[in-house]
Amino acid sequence: MNNIGKFKIEKMIFNNEVKESLNKMAKHSGIKVEYYNGFIVMFDRVNIHALTPHRIVFSKNEVYLLVLYYDEYHEDDNIFYVDREKYTLLTVKKYIRNYFININSTNN
Repeated sequence: MNNIGKFKIEKMIFNNEVKESLNKMAKHSGIKVEYYNGFIVMFDRVNIHALTPHRIVFSKNEVYLLVLYYDEYHEDDNIFYVDREKYTLLTVKKYIRNYFININSTNN
């Protein structure tokens, strides 16, 4: 028997301006980017919900980097998480470019 009750899952909407900005950075850096929408799980009869963030996967030369993004669904709007560290849009783009530059220079 399910004691939680019913629940509803809703797909989070990804901010298109953020996508465009990340796509430009990735294109100029030769990085592939894939987006996976996050979800909100809402439970009946309780005042709680659960969020799964958007997942953004950057890749180049078979090296991958996962970035989590809550968009406007988190109290820290427009914050990105990489390895539990917080970044703004500007700083995450710098981090991603430097990550792949450093990885590629150590692999050569």
